[in-house]
Amino acid sequence: MKAAMTIFCALTLFFLMSFFNRTATLMVNKTQPSWYFLDARHDYKKLDHIVGIALGIRTFISDLDYITFLQYYGNRQNSTNGYKDLYGYVDEITNIDPNFTFAYTYGSAILAWNLNRVEEATKLIQKGIAYNPFFWQLRLYMGAIIFKQKGDTLGYIKLLEDALKYEDHPAMLERILGNIYELNKSPDYAAEYWAGIYTKSKHKDSRAHAYDRLLVLLQEKKLTTPDKIIEILK
Repeated sequence: MKAAMTIFCALTLFFLMSFFNRTATLMVNKTQPSWYFLDARHDYKKLDHIVGIALGIRTFISDLDYITFLQYYGNRQNSTNGYKDLYGYVDEITNIDPNFTFAYTYGSAILAWNLNRVEEATKLIQKGIAYNPFFWQLRLYMGAIIFKQKGDTLGYIKLLEDALKYEDHPAMLERILGNIYELNKSPDYAAEYWAGIYTKSKHKDSRAHAYDRLLVLLQEKKLTTPDKIIEILK
């Protein structure tokens, strides 16, 4: 009798475990996109990516890849060859986590405006849109790049201004837009913009850059109301 009860309990536990395992698997399959799972049809070239996919820690691995990317871009020695591997770094980040939207926006901004590698920037955004069709900010970047290719300065300035309205915009975008203003707007307009970045930006690097640019504009003595800028910088 005791043995029969033990067998009954063991079988009950087995069936319960099987039921909950199947239910959990179905829920994961329904809630996660198809790319989330390890698939033999894909060409996984990095061991850490395979491990990350198998263990369900894609986001963690992509964060590590992102840190490596920042180290690469922050190393001035890599500028000697024009950061030739930069697209590859961002491509790998978004292979392991295709929903890493900031990697698309940041990477494409560097490629399009800092390195003038428009084709790679466009390719990166197209990948981002394919995996994140509802993250429509990517379309702002695509439009800005297309206007840039056509030489439509007003067009891509407008789209970059729109992108800047979102809190998750890359800090680099603030500096890119300010540099464009200095080339295409009056010194007073550019100074007013940099003053706004200096006083309101949440990015330390942007504030420091804005401060430096304001000093340069003051030294050039092209401002009609320099007292306003001096007061801001005090």
